[in-house]
Amino acid sequence: MSKYETIVIGAGLTGLTAACQLARANKKVLLVAQGMGALLLSSGAMDVLGFQPADSPAPVDNPLAKLSDFLAEKPEHPYHLAGPDNIRAGLTAFLELVRGKLDYRGVVDRNWLLPGAVGAVHPTCLAPASMANGDLNVRGRMLIVGFKELRDFYPALMTQNLNEQKLGVQAAALTLDAPAPVAGKMNVTPLELAAAFEQPQFRQQVVRAVKNKGRGYGRIGFPAVLGLAQHADVLADLQQRLGKPVFEISTLPPSAPGRRLFEALQKVFLEAGGRLLIGGKVVDGIIENGRVRQIRLETASRLKPLAAENYVLATGGIFGGGLQTDDQGRMWEPIFGLPVRANPDRHQWFAPQFLSPQGQPVFDYGVRANRRLNPVAEDGAPLAENLFVAGALLAGANWIAGRTGGGVALATAAAVVKQILSYSEPSL
Repeated sequence: MSKYETIVIGAGLTGLTAACQLARANKKVLLVAQGMGALLLSSGAMDVLGFQPADSPAPVDNPLAKLSDFLAEKPEHPYHLAGPDNIRAGLTAFLELVRGKLDYRGVVDRNWLLPGAVGAVHPTCLAPASMANGDLNVRGRMLIVGFKELRDFYPALMTQNLNEQKLGVQAAALTLDAPAPVAGKMNVTPLELAAAFEQPQFRQQVVRAVKNKGRGYGRIGFPAVLGLAQHADVLADLQQRLGKPVFEISTLPPSAPGRRLFEALQKVFLEAGGRLLIGGKVVDGIIENGRVRQIRLETASRLKPLAAENYVLATGGIFGGGLQTDDQGRMWEPIFGLPVRANPDRHQWFAPQFLSPQGQPVFDYGVRANRRLNPVAEDGAPLAENLFVAGALLAGANWIAGRTGGGVALATAAAVVKQILSYSEPSL
């Protein structure tokens, strides 16, 4: 049976950053996941605290300055377990991991105010430089460009909403027919457009269509489709040809910035000596005498047992598949069978208002943990001292309420890494 120092289950932001940090600390790490994780669903920005109170229309300027008020309002939020030090440590570790691969900008005590796809303000701490160029703290005129073939991005709706908020920016819309190779296609995805932007001829035709229309505007915004592996070159080329700053605006999934981030973190992990298994389903794990003894991985011919000194469970919430449900109101954690804090009345899982600023109650459900981030039973007793739960799987990690998704992922990953490095034995 293969033996590792740590097995990380889940390849989202939490699992990848925890695995990268442990591998860089010279630990023998296996990361196993059924798929690419939830990064393809994310904006690519790292939200620590965007709104406080959660239903306030005013964005938070300094997340750390509002953190104590937020925690008083949310007594079961995972920030109580991680603490402010791990929020800082998580963001610092993230910037170190992506250094030289992706250009991220920001600090933990200041929020960028980014324009969202429908014109809402998106407060976030760390953002790709391409998005930070759209910071709404910078006043002036901006042109928002969309493509008819990308049906989930509406420049006219976005600019109307931006202008009505009187933020000090004046936005105008321009919708283009995309050049070949996506010309005439219906419902192209952001990833298809991102691939097209890596072709010089495609960019040349876009520039030709935008340049004159962009006169008089201080900067030009595009949906977040400006390349994948060649993103930095695409962005630089557009800015040079258009003669002004260019920025990206997050779109509906699949997310090109999320894909770039997944590829970058995957590369960091492999360069650090980690072993990666994407596409393998962990079917169960065995807990005996207060410790995880092994997990079993589904392969083509058999269930393969895998063992480690420590296990990190970062499989996400309902979106990530870390929690499963049925029409009877049952909700469970499928690998270890950990207790889940959830309302058994499924009619209470959702609020009457679909876009509730507090988020939906179902997103508060999850696995309870102690300060070591070990899962606990109803009476608070730890269930497995070498099992650590992190990210959206934790109870109370409702990323919509206050917009804390990236912060929870990075802070709890940092906290788990500290725990493992503090107690682990010398490398195998």
